[in-house]
Amino acid sequence: MFKNPLNLYNNHKMACQCLLKSQVLPEMIYWIWLIVLCNVALSMQSDDVNCIVYNEEFMECTWSHSEGKPNYTLYHWYLSQPAKECRNYIQQDGYNIGCNFSKNEIVQFQEFNIYRNGSNDSGNVPTPIKTFQLQNQVKPNPPGNLTVNVTINNELFLSWEAPMKQMRCLMYGIRHRSNKDKGWQRSTINEQTKFNLPSVDPEKLYTFQVQSKINQYCGTTDLWSEWSLPVYWGKNDTHTENATEGLRTLITGLSLLGLILLVLALTKSERLKVIIIPKIPNPGRSFDPLFNNHNGNFQDWLGVPKDTLEGFKSNYHENVCIVSESPADSTQSSDTEGSYEQLGRTQIPGKASIPGNKGEIQPKNSSPAMLFSDIAVFVESSRNSLRKRVGNRIDTAH
Repeated sequence: MFKNPLNLYNNHKMACQCLLKSQVLPEMIYWIWLIVLCNVALSMQSDDVNCIVYNEEFMECTWSHSEGKPNYTLYHWYLSQPAKECRNYIQQDGYNIGCNFSKNEIVQFQEFNIYRNGSNDSGNVPTPIKTFQLQNQVKPNPPGNLTVNVTINNELFLSWEAPMKQMRCLMYGIRHRSNKDKGWQRSTINEQTKFNLPSVDPEKLYTFQVQSKINQYCGTTDLWSEWSLPVYWGKNDTHTENATEGLRTLITGLSLLGLILLVLALTKSERLKVIIIPKIPNPGRSFDPLFNNHNGNFQDWLGVPKDTLEGFKSNYHENVCIVSESPADSTQSSDTEGSYEQLGRTQIPGKASIPGNKGEIQPKNSSPAMLFSDIAVFVESSRNSLRKRVGNRIDTAH
């Protein structure tokens, strides 16, 4: 059964006094403990309960509930009035988490006391008594009916309606920004329901919002209302920005779709793949006809005319005069040279001439070193002669 919280406080105080008197303590320590222990119920307030008066129309006192905690009942009273239990609980999952009070139950500038009593398997679980000054717990509604007017000199006037009848107890916070600003610009005024902006740019789009709070003359609170619905003024280019943003989105989507289709076409069509990504030519295959069709004939593969090739061929024979070292035997050398002159033909030096078939003179083999030297000289002489003939034919052609 519920006991009056004031009686609980008095009983607790008497118990403290009996306990301290039964102890042998100095008088100063006795009084210190008496103050701390006996007034803890009034000085200690629970941080779990909070009461808010919404625009002086109704009040809610709420607390949190977690698993393992008892289900509380709430009792409330004003000074010198009897305690009453809450008539309209706020519940969650079957547990009481608050109490709703009507406008007739709200009395400002008087101490409002609440006490929660809970019970579980171990018995009652009382909580400390908490006291509120309700004029400090008022949270107004946002201002309404915001209106914007602009003069010829581009001076802007913003007006609104107060959310409460006690207009002198309210102060207001205003915030505004244009579509070119990164942050809000804020201002605060007291009691008035008008705000002016000296100069505005008609090419910009401005946004205004207002909130309200009880001022220092009627209470000490930090409870601001929510921001009002925004009101706009200026050049409304929202549709243009939306159209531009939609066009950008459309172009981006079409570009991605085209890229996907191109990739699919490249994988399916070999011809299109060759056109967009040409193959790197293999130079080795260009010489296949040289060996397969022309049997390695470079002039034929290049298409050089036969007349040109015939023009470079020699049509006469020229005796080659070979200069070599004189043999060691001067007598033999003289004989050899004489035989050359008698025969009237050029012989390779170092080789003896011997008669052959049909009166031809055959050279006689000499040493390998002499033979190699004579061949080298003969090849060099033939090369020089060929160069001269080619040069003469070119000069003649020109």
